[in-house]
Amino acid sequence: MNIFGEITCYGQCLRSWVPIVAFIVIISLTSVAASLMLKNPKKRLQIFAFAQVSGLIGVTLTYYLMNCSEMLSMYLFFAYQAISTILIFGTLRYYDRLMIKRLEAKPAGSILKWTQEYVDKLTSARVYYFDSAVPKAFAAGRSIFISIGLLEILGDDELKAVLAHEAWHIRYNSRMPFLSRLALMAFSSSSEPELEEQADCFAAKVAGSAALFSARNKVDKVFI
Repeated sequence: MNIFGEITCYGQCLRSWVPIVAFIVIISLTSVAASLMLKNPKKRLQIFAFAQVSGLIGVTLTYYLMNCSEMLSMYLFFAYQAISTILIFGTLRYYDRLMIKRLEAKPAGSILKWTQEYVDKLTSARVYYFDSAVPKAFAAGRSIFISIGLLEILGDDELKAVLAHEAWHIRYNSRMPFLSRLALMAFSSSSEPELEEQADCFAAKVAGSAALFSARNKVDKVFI
């Protein structure tokens, strides 16, 4: 049966079920689109998993409702799975590059040369700054991002403690297989207390506990 014959077959076999199947397909495709637009990588991966399950339900339902041929649904499903998987995993793998573009981040070494040199001694990562009055720092992929707001309130020693904290996260994540990192991202809290404690211990050892405490105290005061 050629593809046109299968389309005709679908119309005949699924006539009364088209709204249900179409609804499931729309939910699945909408979820994939939403997962690509979300900024939070954990939520992005969770929505993507939901989309994949929805697609599986849709193609399974179609398979059991068909009386003549199910090949077209199989082709469409596998094409959908392949394209959506490439998109989502590609986005997650190069998340730091996307963040650089979205935040219009620039190399921190261009304004504070020692920051990149300092991080180079701790791990293999690039340091970027971005324009935001909110004091914050985070690691994504193999990059560390620090806001202008953070640079304005911290001294050099305090900033070293923050950079060491984020450098530990990159060192920890780099030892994990890619799929394990995805699982951690999807099913664990974005700020696991145990991991944060280990990152703090590393930062205190490298930059000093006084500098780490002072940095946290200054940041906390901003949000009080």
